[in-house]
Amino acid sequence: MDKVIVESLDSDFSGIVTAPNGKKVNIFFVYPGDELQVEYVKRRPRQRSLRIKETVRNHDWKLVKCDVFGECGGCTGQHISYKEQLELKFSPILNTFQKDLGISITPIPSEQIYEYRSRMDFSVFPGPIIGQRQRGNFRKVVPITNCSIQSSWANEALKNVQSVLNQKPEVIWDRRSEEGGLKYLTIRKAQNTEDGILIFTFTDGYESHPSMESFRKLCLESLSQESLLFCYNRPKSEVSAFGRPEVLRGKSTFTEIVLGQNFQIPFDSFFQPNPKGFLPILSFIKERLPKVCENLIDMFCGNGFFSLLYGDSFQNVDGYELTESSIETASKTFLEKYPNKSFSFQIANLFMSTELLKQKENATLILDPPRAGAGKLVNQWIRDFGPEYVFYVSCNPYSQKEDVSIFLSKYDFVDGILIDPYPHTPHTESVLFFRRKSS
Repeated sequence: MDKVIVESLDSDFSGIVTAPNGKKVNIFFVYPGDELQVEYVKRRPRQRSLRIKETVRNHDWKLVKCDVFGECGGCTGQHISYKEQLELKFSPILNTFQKDLGISITPIPSEQIYEYRSRMDFSVFPGPIIGQRQRGNFRKVVPITNCSIQSSWANEALKNVQSVLNQKPEVIWDRRSEEGGLKYLTIRKAQNTEDGILIFTFTDGYESHPSMESFRKLCLESLSQESLLFCYNRPKSEVSAFGRPEVLRGKSTFTEIVLGQNFQIPFDSFFQPNPKGFLPILSFIKERLPKVCENLIDMFCGNGFFSLLYGDSFQNVDGYELTESSIETASKTFLEKYPNKSFSFQIANLFMSTELLKQKENATLILDPPRAGAGKLVNQWIRDFGPEYVFYVSCNPYSQKEDVSIFLSKYDFVDGILIDPYPHTPHTESVLFFRRKSS
């Protein structure tokens, strides 16, 4: 065995060590100055990796609030002061935008660093075990009884479901024997209303299994949460809260309030996992919307989140989203909220084609694409046909930077902010505001 010392921390909160062969290696859940006893392990021909045999921590872990921190694949930074977390993940982003694009972004820290997540997805494995995948080992699930970044309501629900599964462990899907059915538990709890929903994801076809009748009854008797929902998808699918729904009690949606607006969120749709932590971006956009602007273009609109928030500032809204259920929800909700405004929410795969996009005069564009970015076609469309004002919201500033570089020649950067809605993780959110250059 060899001894290595943690030299520094990377932007994802992993520690950097120099392996005995001279190569730099990243290791999670350590801190500069920690000493590690390691050995090389051969995994494949010509490939070796470091295995940690012993860790001597020369850094106090008193900041850590979670009992399974260091095993769970969720948080990676609880052992680091919040001030240092911000420096680690903000600085590389701010520097690369300034260096490569000449853009200066304002960083904003989070006001709440625990109990902030409104959605958590837990794997369910025979045992019975409810937990998170172990970092670096998809096949192992770390049991969790209390999660420090979700609400007390959600933690109570987690304990309740664990008690139910202790009584009916046979319903859990065994990935080896392919017996049972339950794969995931998803807990969604609104931050600004009392609404919450528990979602059990089963293998398709298990709804008719003889064990399900008694399991349904047990859930109804033992779980006090207002809304309980079962859904079913392919046995080999490792996707939670997705599939054919069965409402056991309550409803298949939950209500959240953001900036005074009510949102009905379907069980299987994306919604900001920390609405309160996202408020700086929402306020940023609201304060900078043009005083007079006729059209809003809402790309990757989801359930119509931005359209509903800012719809009162526009006469017409055009939204584009890939998911049919989200488009249906957006159309219905927008009509209820703004019955006298014109709108069009369309199903569109903007990564494959921008043919449905309409060039609009006197318009503002808001786009909030997935982590991978908006895609080449969308960015070229913005460059060639984009409206006067563009707000680009992103959960991955690095892909955002690559996108912006495509259309920046036609726009002036006005300002932007970088926020931290997910403390103890390397994830950030940003919004950049652009105005089209005069011809």
